[in-house]
Amino acid sequence: MYKSVIREGKFIVLLADGVFEFQLMELPTEELADKVAFELQTAWDEGESWGAYQVRNELDSESSTEETSEAARKIKAMSQAEREVYYEKMQRRHERVQKVKQARRWQGVLSWKNH
Repeated sequence: MYKSVIREGKFIVLLADGVFEFQLMELPTEELADKVAFELQTAWDEGESWGAYQVRNELDSESSTEETSEAARKIKAMSQAEREVYYEKMQRRHERVQKVKQARRWQGVLSWKNH
């Protein structure tokens, strides 16, 4: 996990695994250190998600293809109004999930702050 910490008046970005920590860089401001750690953690999390998706498709590609086809058939069978409601609902869910993920990343990045 990437962390932003303040040590001896320096703003540092760390890579930490719970046992060891490695200083990646020192930055001129606390805000910049927080932002860099957040962006690194976001990239890490997105890479993990993408990798899990790829592995699932490799292990069970037939089932994934069937699920996708079934979902597409259901959407095509909906009326235009039903489809719009469905897409709005999915967009709201996606936005909520993204807000929670972002809050968790910030919490992780800032959790080791030494003041």
